[in-house]
Amino acid sequence: MSRGDDGALDSLVVLVAESLGYTCRRVPGDVMLLEGITRLHVSMRNLRQLARMVPRDDWPALVADHVTTIVTAIEEPLDLSDFELAQHLLRTRIYPAEADNGILAARPFAPGLIEVVVVDTPTTVRTVTVDEMEDWPVSGDALFILGRANVRADGPLQVEEQDLGGVPVAVLHGWTFYAVTHLAWLGEYLNLGPGGALVIAPSRSLVVAYPLHAGTPRREAALAARELQTQARYAYEEGPGSLSPHLFWWRGGELELLEIGVDGDATVLPREFERALTALAAGSWDTP
Repeated sequence: MSRGDDGALDSLVVLVAESLGYTCRRVPGDVMLLEGITRLHVSMRNLRQLARMVPRDDWPALVADHVTTIVTAIEEPLDLSDFELAQHLLRTRIYPAEADNGILAARPFAPGLIEVVVVDTPTTVRTVTVDEMEDWPVSGDALFILGRANVRADGPLQVEEQDLGGVPVAVLHGWTFYAVTHLAWLGEYLNLGPGGALVIAPSRSLVVAYPLHAGTPRREAALAARELQTQARYAYEEGPGSLSPHLFWWRGGELELLEIGVDGDATVLPREFERALTALAAGSWDTP
């Protein structure tokens, strides 16, 4: 997308914001700040990603719908005081860590990612604040358990076996904002041993995993790490709903950042991971 395209989208956001009674200006983080009845942010990265998916002639309608949905969700909040009604709308969704403004019902999910309690309605998804939970009979870990349970009840993701640069991987995806939440129970989708899996979660609707089994060749695992890292960066830029450009090592439900390097044509892996691959290749790793 060219600078001219960026300028066109900026102008459209300003026009829509002003029509809704808001002033609008750029702030750091590739964000438009709207100020009026309240203050809210519009991610321009996400908007550009959405714009790439439709003809340019459709941009005015896209921007109007996108900005109006955000404004409506903030200006017309749901009455969440009745927990018996609200609990069925709750989900947990994964966001980039920078989305945490200090007032969200959120907890760490992985390096650079947070898990947030949201309310899912037919027209929008809205984050829940800590203050809104104060009168609820459920809070803390129990609230996240409930949110995850509702995500699971919505149904499983699709799982496809694909070839990624010569490496067999499992692609988990779906038309949902909650695909990455399913990483919490990845072991129910894939046959995973103590080695776990290499995982990327570049956007809200996509997870790609490479299981690490006893006997996995070190060379293939290193190639998988390199290919997944490349794919993560590409899919993160493409979006929509970008989450993380990083590679993770999934073990027992936990996600650890796996930083790899390149030395010529060779992939340089962290020492702990190298030791794990050696044990797996020899079939000698029997415990997590």
